[in-house]
Amino acid sequence: MSHFDCKNKFIDWQYFKLKASFENEEIAKNHVLDLMTWKQLINNALKRTYGIFGEGIEYFFLNQDDKIAYLRTSHLDRDVFSSAITTYISGDSLVGVPMAITILQEESSLEKLQITDDDKLWFNKAVEEIKEDLECI
Repeated sequence: MSHFDCKNKFIDWQYFKLKASFENEEIAKNHVLDLMTWKQLINNALKRTYGIFGEGIEYFFLNQDDKIAYLRTSHLDRDVFSSAITTYISGDSLVGVPMAITILQEESSLEKLQITDDDKLWFNKAVEEIKEDLECI
């Protein structure tokens, strides 16, 4: 990869730790969320709030485990992404009951995200990828 190609690969990211929630805890216990459900929930939020523009917002899952997800999006799209997901409440069609997303944490640096011991493997890999991208510049 040439230096030019490498430099164009670099993007400033915004990192999010999200939690999906239901109207009550008893309902939440009966629903395990998979990656596809998360993607549909976020896509619906972006589309409903910002239409075609919202559908064009790129985001990437770093990790997802049931009701907690770690994502990144371009730093330039952070406000659009944040407002879309925090103002959206899904209908019953996705999992049978309404759902909402809460931002537990938002950071401009991956290293500042609060993780559990179970998250160290994917987290360390993501940090390493960022370091490689920065060396590339």
